[in-house]
Amino acid sequence: MDESSTYTVGQLAGLAGVTTKTLRHYDRIGLLQPSARSQAGYRLYQEGDARRLAEILAYRALDMPLEQIAGLMDGTHSADCFDRSRRLISHLELLKQERSKIDGLIHHLEDMIYAELEGAPMSTTDELNGFANDPYEDEAREKWGHTDAYAQSARRVKGYTPADWERYKEEAADINHDFVALMNEGEPADGPDARALAEEHRELISRWFYDCSPEMHANFGAMWEADPRFKENIDKAGEGLSDYMATAFRAAAAQQD
Repeated sequence: MDESSTYTVGQLAGLAGVTTKTLRHYDRIGLLQPSARSQAGYRLYQEGDARRLAEILAYRALDMPLEQIAGLMDGTHSADCFDRSRRLISHLELLKQERSKIDGLIHHLEDMIYAELEGAPMSTTDELNGFANDPYEDEAREKWGHTDAYAQSARRVKGYTPADWERYKEEAADINHDFVALMNEGEPADGPDARALAEEHRELISRWFYDCSPEMHANFGAMWEADPRFKENIDKAGEGLSDYMATAFRAAAAQQD
């Protein structure tokens, strides 16, 4: 692509494989506005516009809503190279994760077909388990898919084996058990023992998923408070556990300020 190229709406649409209607819609909502106009008032797209469109189409490949794409790219019409590269790397990780998920579905369908042809169909439980999905996965991607932490976590978990997940669950369960014990013993949530345990929890997140700063860790409580599903799940281990842990996380973070 010539760095000095200028495209009409029809030319850019043809180059990108989209309709002119799509480009006009992107213009109207402020997602992709042409850098110039001809004397007759027609849209003229330049190199930076074309590169921005390429990035938009990369996000659309995963059916990301236009509103979310606009939020990611806000103020980046002439994007800094480093920031744009970071966003593209993050998006690449999401695509790889999606590919891994699709590969798993393909293998499961192949197994189902083979079992049918052999006259020994899988049990209903096995068939359904092959399509089981984390109910919060799509929501997490919607909220945090553009962040470095999400990309780092996606890279790590992609290589985890069932044994790895069992190990993580055991470590997390041990920490939760210790929190319940402290709470039941009447130890203050902002006391030294609870703060030390909160730090163990933060290190667990950093070790298994992403580099979790004290500030990020302190925000776990706000996330739990904003979504009752988190509180309900955590409090299964002990009534009030989510509030107790959230207070401990904030206290531990404050101690490191």
